[in-house]
Amino acid sequence: MNLTLEDRWRVLCDSGGLDGDLGWLSLLQGYTQTNRAYHNLDHVEDCLLRFDEHAHLAADPAAVEFAIWFHDIVYDTHTKDSEERSAEVAADFLSGTQFETSVVGLILATKHDSFSRTGDASLLCDIDLSILGRTPDEYDIYSRSIREEYSWVPLAEYVTGRSNVLKEFLKRPSIFTLTGMRTVYELSARDNLKRELCTLEGMALS
Repeated sequence: MNLTLEDRWRVLCDSGGLDGDLGWLSLLQGYTQTNRAYHNLDHVEDCLLRFDEHAHLAADPAAVEFAIWFHDIVYDTHTKDSEERSAEVAADFLSGTQFETSVVGLILATKHDSFSRTGDASLLCDIDLSILGRTPDEYDIYSRSIREEYSWVPLAEYVTGRSNVLKEFLKRPSIFTLTGMRTVYELSARDNLKRELCTLEGMALS
C-alpha cells in the first residue's frame, strides 16, 4: 500500500527514534509558504520518488531521505543562504543522532556550486536536479514556477541571472554525476536548458 507523505515521514522518524509529530509541523510550516511555486512538498515528493528508484546506490539511505525532506525547508529567494539555514533546521531536529553531521553535509551539497561531489552527495544532487531532464512539458512548468518564485526580480535582471545559471550547468562535463542518472537525464537536460536559454534570449529582446 502506498504511504501518504506524512505517513512516510513518520515511518522514517520512527526508525530513528525521533518525534515525527514535531518534525511534520516544521515541514508543513516551511514547505507550504505561499511564495513556493516549485520548492514545496510536491518537489519533496518528486525527489522521494526518484530516490526510491535509485535507493540501492545510497550508502546511508536514511540520511539521504532525511536530507531530501529538509533540503529546501528554508527557501528565500532574497538571500543566498537558504541551504545553510535548511541545514541548521535539520541539525536541530537531528541533534544527537547518527544522522546529524551527514545530513547537514548532504544539504549543503545541494547548493550545486561544485561538481566535485561523491557518494550520497552525488545521489542527492542528481535527484534534486532530475527535473532538468524531464519531458519538455514538465520542464516548462518547472521553469515558469522558478520565475514565479523570483517574480519580485525585474525581468531584465532575471533573464541575466537565470541565463548565467543555465550556462554554468551546460559548461560542466556532465550535469549528473552518477552513471545511471546521466543515462536517464543528461541529454534531455541539456536540450531543456538550451531551449530555456533561447526563450530567455527572446524575452530579453522583446
